[in-house]
Amino acid sequence: MILPTQVVQTFLAAVLVGVDVFIDGSNQYSHLGQNGRLDTCSREANCVSSSYNEPPNVYVSPLTTVNEPTKVFERAVRDLRQSSFDLVEIQPSSKYIHLTVPGTAPSSLDDVELVFSEGAVNVRCEARVTLPPPPFCIKRNCINGNMDQRTRVEKLASVLGLPFQDRKEMSGAKWTPIFLNSDKVPGFDDDLDY
Repeated sequence: MILPTQVVQTFLAAVLVGVDVFIDGSNQYSHLGQNGRLDTCSREANCVSSSYNEPPNVYVSPLTTVNEPTKVFERAVRDLRQSSFDLVEIQPSSKYIHLTVPGTAPSSLDDVELVFSEGAVNVRCEARVTLPPPPFCIKRNCINGNMDQRTRVEKLASVLGLPFQDRKEMSGAKWTPIFLNSDKVPGFDDDLDY
């Protein structure tokens, strides 16, 4: 779909002056709280979030940045327009972006939200259709639960060219499938008398 030049120019002008743009005409989805942070995930949903209040099976590390938040935000808007993500809402005043991607269930969508702050991009990805998690996972670095949403966040990080804040810690992490684990836990059986 090719947009008329006037529409594109109007949109870019709105983004540059800080006017909130709702591409689909509504602001019904936003999980941006009063404090400018993304809300935590509902326990019933297939969702991952970089909120520090999340349990390990829902938590995903924020993305890290080195430039000023406004510049990173503007670059992200530009890069996302050229990607397969569908932009739904852009709020330059809050440095908030809402986009959608195809979900796991047929004809479903996942909502992805980004909030840009100093040194970090907080992210939240929630499926509109909740599916039961698989009983186990065999993929390296898998945390059981919400792997599809984690994969979407990883793809987003790749499109934006932004690394996760915990990349150094995770690069040296050892992953062992739980059922095939032969690692000895230090101190676990030290006081047992055989």
